[in-house]
Amino acid sequence: MKRNSHTTDQTGFDYMTNKGKEEQDRDLCGLLIASFLILALTIIQYAGMY
Repeated sequence: MKRNSHTTDQTGFDYMTNKGKEEQDRDLCGLLIASFLILALTIIQYAGMY
């Protein structure tokens, strides 16, 4: 793999490489936010506030 001097620090860590874990974290975060919004909107609608 070619080293990118703009995204690699002095220790060799490239903070822009994607190893798959980042995608899983983003997917999980998106699912949690969407679930919370759906639950909150359902409760608000059921309570008659919307």
